[in-house]
Amino acid sequence: MDEKKIDNEMSRRRQLHDRNVHDVVELLERRQELRGIYPMADLVADNVGWVV
Repeated sequence: MDEKKIDNEMSRRRQLHDRNVHDVVELLERRQELRGIYPMADLVADNVGWVV
């Protein structure tokens, strides 16, 4: 693989990761009853809150 192709793929993966984290946080903000069901999602949502 050439360097540009690798850089493009890495950038795409970062964008997908950011989008997925955002979606989890948004979902837990809208649906408070989901908190506590999946502890890892709670952890992600809480940590993102501290970063922002």
